[in-house]
Amino acid sequence: MTNLYWLDKIQLSDRDAVGEKAFYLSCLLAQNHPVVPGFVVPAKTFWQFLESIDWLEPLFADWPHSSLHLNVDEPRQLQSIARSIRHQILATKLPDALLSGLESAVSQLNSNSKALIFRPSLTSRSPKTAGILESHAVRAEPEAIEAGLKRAWAEMFRARSLFYFQRCGLRIQEINPAVLVQSLQGARAAGDVKTNAGAAWEIQATSGLGMSLARGETIPDYYEVQPETGAVKFQRLGYKTLAYNLKADEGDQTKKSLIENFKGSQIANSAFLIPDFADSCLEVLALGEESQTEYVLEESQLQKIIELSNKVVAEFDSDLILQWTISETENNDEPQFYFTQVRLLKGKKIASVRENAIAPARIPAILRGLAAASGKAEAIAQVMTNSHPENAEFLAGGILVAQKIEPHWLPWLKLAAGVVVEQGGMTGHSAILARELGIPAVVGVAGATRAIASGDWVLVDGDSGQVFATAEPDGDRLRELEKNPEIYTTAAEMSIANYQSSTSDRSSNPASQPRRAEFAESVWGAPTATQLLVNVSQTSSIDRLRNLPIDGIGLLRSELMALEALDCQNPKVWLQNGQQSEFVSRMADCLSLFAAAVAPRPIFYRSLDLRESGTQGSFSYTFEPELFDWELCVLKKVYDSGHTNVNLILPFVRSVDEFAYCRQRLETIWKKRPPEFQLWMMAEVPSVLFLLPDYVKAGVQGISIGTNDLTQFLLGIDRESEQVAGGFKGRDRAVMRAIEQLIGQARAADIPCSICGDATALYPETVDSLVRWGISSISVNVDAVEQTCRAIARAEQRLLLEAARSIVNN
Repeated sequence: MTNLYWLDKIQLSDRDAVGEKAFYLSCLLAQNHPVVPGFVVPAKTFWQFLESIDWLEPLFADWPHSSLHLNVDEPRQLQSIARSIRHQILATKLPDALLSGLESAVSQLNSNSKALIFRPSLTSRSPKTAGILESHAVRAEPEAIEAGLKRAWAEMFRARSLFYFQRCGLRIQEINPAVLVQSLQGARAAGDVKTNAGAAWEIQATSGLGMSLARGETIPDYYEVQPETGAVKFQRLGYKTLAYNLKADEGDQTKKSLIENFKGSQIANSAFLIPDFADSCLEVLALGEESQTEYVLEESQLQKIIELSNKVVAEFDSDLILQWTISETENNDEPQFYFTQVRLLKGKKIASVRENAIAPARIPAILRGLAAASGKAEAIAQVMTNSHPENAEFLAGGILVAQKIEPHWLPWLKLAAGVVVEQGGMTGHSAILARELGIPAVVGVAGATRAIASGDWVLVDGDSGQVFATAEPDGDRLRELEKNPEIYTTAAEMSIANYQSSTSDRSSNPASQPRRAEFAESVWGAPTATQLLVNVSQTSSIDRLRNLPIDGIGLLRSELMALEALDCQNPKVWLQNGQQSEFVSRMADCLSLFAAAVAPRPIFYRSLDLRESGTQGSFSYTFEPELFDWELCVLKKVYDSGHTNVNLILPFVRSVDEFAYCRQRLETIWKKRPPEFQLWMMAEVPSVLFLLPDYVKAGVQGISIGTNDLTQFLLGIDRESEQVAGGFKGRDRAVMRAIEQLIGQARAADIPCSICGDATALYPETVDSLVRWGISSISVNVDAVEQTCRAIARAEQRLLLEAARSIVNN
């Protein structure tokens, strides 16, 4: 059939028609390197087929000239349209001539082939689609062949694909999918080789077909080898519990050989692993214990891979990533080695090779750091080395990788699916923001920006503190995640969720929000006395407050709120430009949203703690009072607008004189304050332990213990340092004694005492002690509300039980 391109006949002029994947394999085949034969169904055949469909919806009436106007930021509409298009593609029969040509071409591939794989990709002028478009394996039978091609084409119209294309600026008419069709054989092992001129090569290997590696379901065996000599410089046994392979009839010798090769293995129930299982030609082997404790490759097989890869590198004059497979053979014949994909990392020996067309997969199997924000996210990594990200672009839904994250990176954090940071600890800004935004984060990951390259696919596990390489995720796994989003969030899903959140209704009905006491009573049978508050800074968190069992906002971090209100500009820029009116208006509008969301419950606004030029907290107000005065005007404006539940907390107060100065500014700017307004201070500098009675005399009406800074200065450990993270413990005996002392002093002075650091969330067991000592309220991040509520209820029940027993015993 004239509209098919055979791999061994592709010319340089065909490159745009067949796509990069097929083109590079054809280059290997032309030089007699081992490549499974195949052919390409070009994009023009795809468009001819679309024109033959009898579209039911008016939206597609003028297809393919329709610009397909859809709002990819509206998930329901996007999913509905995507399903409709895919249904029409799958339900329409292929033209007889095309189907006949396909069947004839398949018969020429390999008369003994029992299975085929359809690999869709866009042409070289289109954006990369690694992990976006999935391949489909089918039996080499007429009906299955037709289904395989249509499924490959339908990949263009998955919700994630349409979202990605739109974000890349690719119009529907510019989608040009080429589908590579090859025979598929059972495999003993599969993996990849990453070459590196002048340095060791990296080889990964897993059992069976490469799907388990692509999907991140196994950790492969790993080798570092010297290419010239074949010497193994380093090797690490992987963690391999399963292997994908072809289904085979009972009694099939290849299948028998396969199971014998994977010692102790058996056929697993793979319905949950393979989408469309009933129609699949694949099955899963559960590897036996013996197979799990052995390396996949024999020494001779490893050397063969090195030998074949050396020949390819010599031909291409470039560093490469070569994907390979060792095929099963009948009657235990010598296994066959094949290359299944080649990607150029650098070099220009082949005409028109784009520099860095595909990012190198340099990330080791696992990177480890501190689990800073819970959850899991898998997406394409984007390494931000620019200290001014406002001058860079960040793809929504990617994994943000950086040496450190400054507070003004907030816009990029809001678009990220997950965060990986080299510097910082559990209580740093990046960790705090990630927890509030509800995205997984791992901090303190040494060498992350060197090990991960933009374009790598990674899985961030914010629960274990690990970052996994997932190579190029197979579309099957992405489809499974699409069906089960609770497993972890994929890039497109995270992007859609973020955009939906940014445009959703922020209004809140306080009457619909159950009180903490009611929640506790429904769970434990009795209300609790200790108040539960929440720490926030972003208006996007307001929706998350709805229906939470909270008594108000215990800490509103103004410096982070200001980034949102002031377009991520430093407040001092507004001060220098004399923009007081706009500053006050913007900040008051933002603060009012929080006040309205929790009214009539209280909100405690902590004034700006910019920590610049070596100064922190309230001390900076003494030599630069204008900015603090503006904040006081913000509070007054919020009260004047009718929100009377806002109070002020002064940050990082070091002396009674500092507090007295700030109180004097308050009385000057806001002379007629309402009596319900309260002036508190943070208790986070150790000197407060000795001076609290003096602060109360000076007018302090309540304190909030900041465990992050209190721990830092009591123990002399930098809270941002990952090197000494093990020593930074908010439950340290000295820290707990200091907290007990502050609570006791506050009770003696008859003022409320709250605690708002991360210690209670990181160490829930400390809640017992806090309640026993008489803490007034506990304020935690949004994600820790429910567990803290339960901890408070349990602690209070224990106290009541102890009191009851004491009465009985006496």
